[in-house]
Amino acid sequence: MIKKERILLIFLIALLLVAAIFIPLSCPGQNGEATEPSESETSALTTRSTTTTTRTTTVTTTPVTEPTDNDPELPEEDENFLADIYEQIAPSVVSIHVTIPASSLYAKREEFFTGLIVDESGIIVTTYSLFERALDYRGELLPDASIDVTIRGTHEALPAKLLGYHSTVDLAIIKVQEQEELSFPAVTLAKNPELAIGAPVYMIGYPPALIRDGGLAIGYITSLYRAAIEEDGSPLGLLETSIPTFSVYAGSPLINRDGEIVALTSAYLRRIYVQHQGYAVPSPVVLDVIDRILHRPEGAPERRAALGITVLADEEMHELSERFGYPKGLYIDLVKPESAAYTAGLNAGDILLSINGQVMEETKDLLSFMDGQVVGALMEMTVFRPSDEQTLVKTCFLLEERP
Repeated sequence: MIKKERILLIFLIALLLVAAIFIPLSCPGQNGEATEPSESETSALTTRSTTTTTRTTTVTTTPVTEPTDNDPELPEEDENFLADIYEQIAPSVVSIHVTIPASSLYAKREEFFTGLIVDESGIIVTTYSLFERALDYRGELLPDASIDVTIRGTHEALPAKLLGYHSTVDLAIIKVQEQEELSFPAVTLAKNPELAIGAPVYMIGYPPALIRDGGLAIGYITSLYRAAIEEDGSPLGLLETSIPTFSVYAGSPLINRDGEIVALTSAYLRRIYVQHQGYAVPSPVVLDVIDRILHRPEGAPERRAALGITVLADEEMHELSERFGYPKGLYIDLVKPESAAYTAGLNAGDILLSINGQVMEETKDLLSFMDGQVVGALMEMTVFRPSDEQTLVKTCFLLEERP
């Protein structure tokens, strides 16, 4: 009996052992004995291992090389062109200080603005508007008025004198006095620059006293005015930029990307400075004014008879005539204050048809008629006024020309 019980006990133990071994293998999610990976798993593992090894090798074995001449990079002149332009032009940009004596209407005043040296002898071109109150009725500097010039790098102001001016284009010429032994850093203006809407321009002015150095501004040409001429054939022109012209920077040069001086900032509209745009006189007009003031023909009268108008160039007038159906004539662009045309009642926008019976269809007609006229001559002018759609007859006596 006892023997049978032992056999039964051994059988049960064996059964339990078998169950303990095989039952876990049949349950899902349970790990059995370690098995060899399949062929696909072995391939994937091998691939990942190979890829990792390749990347590591690439990083550690690729040499680090210095940049070569063939690597793309900005030219040195493009990186620093604006600094180079400033360094080249700034020494020729000066500060002008005009002292205006007290009068019965005004207290003593001072004006600070900018000028540009255009000749090594100390000749400077600048704006006229800020000189205007320092001049008498003859256009000469008041007895107690003074002009001083400060050049970059110097601490002592130098006295200067007024050589001449042209109010129509707001330009004046001055010269440093009693400094014949010195040679000043002069620059040249572009004779025929390319001016286009959207072209970048850079202004370099002489900064106020509390600024040690600077005066640089960046902008674009926003408008080009129509070409016009004066009664003697002198060219006129104006452009607008996105650079506001404050009074201290009036008379500053405008430079293009090539480093050419293409214009001179101006207070063209009678001391209007603080605006969203600035005004400038193109360099060909500036050069013409400089030449006329510095190289007056000997024996030529300083003052001559003048009507006091400026007119659009022929091609500009022809374009407007075709556009608006105007009659043939000269489109009056500007009537100078206190001129003969002003007293006659002519307005900007009138079209001059004839003077004393002589037809005015092209600018050469006006130039030939005015040549040789004398002060006091009677003028009978026929004009068409588009705003009223009327043809009017105006009369006046020629007055002495004012610069």
